[in-house]
Amino acid sequence: MKNQYFGDKNDFLKYDLVLTLIEKIDNLKCFTFIPMLTEHDPSGHGSRTDYDGSRRRELDNFLKGCIKESNRNIKNLRSFMSSKNIEYHPYKEDEYFSNAGREQYFDSIDSSILNRSVVVIDPDNGFEVKSMRSGNGHKYLKYSELSALYARMDSNSLILVYQYIPRVKRESYFAQIGQKVRRGMNTRDPICLSDNIVAFFIMAKTGELINKTWKVINDYAKENRYKPYKCDDHFDCT
Repeated sequence: MKNQYFGDKNDFLKYDLVLTLIEKIDNLKCFTFIPMLTEHDPSGHGSRTDYDGSRRRELDNFLKGCIKESNRNIKNLRSFMSSKNIEYHPYKEDEYFSNAGREQYFDSIDSSILNRSVVVIDPDNGFEVKSMRSGNGHKYLKYSELSALYARMDSNSLILVYQYIPRVKRESYFAQIGQKVRRGMNTRDPICLSDNIVAFFIMAKTGELINKTWKVINDYAKENRYKPYKCDDHFDCT
């Protein structure tokens, strides 16, 4: 992610989703943010600030206030999460992620912040692709990195991965990622939530938690006109 886009429509969805999961699911007490922060893009392409945030007015006011004050920085989340009494664990919020330093970046995440948490991993683009190279690797999350974090988190936590959707057939694309996640992590069927521009892949360790999460995500999607998917053998597309 980039600070220059902080507070846009994608961010509203991201933090609204996190707050909803914490509010609706027992034992989720914390928000752990792994931003994979990258430097500004001089093109400014990609920020969507024209959105309706009325369903969670406090968050909307906070994010749009940061934009209005030209203070677009993820460090501002500390004060907002504190105001909501959310136990918040930001990771390397002022350090740029690099492809060369990625191993140390992920290995240095303390296991204590992977307990009873909604863990959000926020790469620029999403999961690794065939065209990933040293020059653009900082924009992607490797499946092996996700697998290592998944193995370390406790059974009361969720992992969410941000994914920008390329211009492809969405259902097939989501199915492919879901299959790679399931095979690489030997995990329960992941969930995908999409607004047709970005998506979040959501993973849990137990059937009980993934079923609770599916109910929350399904209701959330219906209320807000998003699309939920179960990335299972039958790829149940709702």
